[in-house]
Amino acid sequence: MTAQLINVEHVTKKYGRFKALRDATFSANQGEIHAVLGPNGAGKTTLFRCMLGLLNFEGSITVAENDVRKGGKWIRGQVGYLPQHSSPYDDMTVEQNLKYYAGLKRINPSRVEESLKEIRLTRFKERKAGALSGGMKQRLMLGISQLSDPPILILDEPTANLDVQGQLEFRQLLGEILEKGKCVLVSTHLLREAHEIRLFKGHVLVVNKGRVVQAGGVEDFMKDAELKDHLFIDTGNNNPKDMAKVVHDLGFKDAEVHKAQIVVSCNHEEKFKILKGLSDKGFSPDSFRVEEPSLEKAFMQMTSDDLKKTTETVTKK
Repeated sequence: MTAQLINVEHVTKKYGRFKALRDATFSANQGEIHAVLGPNGAGKTTLFRCMLGLLNFEGSITVAENDVRKGGKWIRGQVGYLPQHSSPYDDMTVEQNLKYYAGLKRINPSRVEESLKEIRLTRFKERKAGALSGGMKQRLMLGISQLSDPPILILDEPTANLDVQGQLEFRQLLGEILEKGKCVLVSTHLLREAHEIRLFKGHVLVVNKGRVVQAGGVEDFMKDAELKDHLFIDTGNNNPKDMAKVVHDLGFKDAEVHKAQIVVSCNHEEKFKILKGLSDKGFSPDSFRVEEPSLEKAFMQMTSDDLKKTTETVTKK
């Protein structure tokens, strides 16, 4: 049974009358990765800073079963934090950067060599950080953030400014970190990043206007948004209207005919029922394809509902 490492309950953070966080609640366990998804200004960074004990807040946060308010310094030792706008010292080498931060954190110097291997920068250890590519700089910062080998990593928009190659390399490192059983939170406003979280069987935490709109698995997120697959069936030499009638009789009343193609919206498992139903009636489609609902649509659905609720509340007041 995996241990719960993070528990956030009913957290609200106010700046005067403005609420940067509104009753945020979620939890994260050992070996899990959570994509903290939301537009810029949604409250993602504020949430992270509360979790690190850097901000006062209402509600409760425990990290490794310790209250953030009572043990902020200890908790920060359990969390490797990679801020959104962070960079190494350009006039120092890769190795010097790691040694400098290891000294500040009173970490055994042997961790420097281990970290160089983990971030695959051993052969670049004598290179000045200012001469590194964007992706290599970010890998160096990742190495710095986990010098103490913490059980939890919080990465704030880590790939926002990287090219495709840099993103792929960083994502590969994330996979290796997860294999070690660490808990990882990755904030992003890039929906394609959250798509990649599916490869790790990860979770999505959707934050919008300071509220946690959704917390759970990626598939649950898609399901709760009530989005369906679209099945495109090429009718070939068959009569499209006759095939459409079969689909209608199976209960899919919104099936439409577009030239020589039938388009049906259905749940993921229902496409087999449709294809089998056509086969039972003697129809053999030339081909078919399935278009899965996009995370972008699910996100827009979730946040538009959230905006609607907020508007209704303001109107009632």
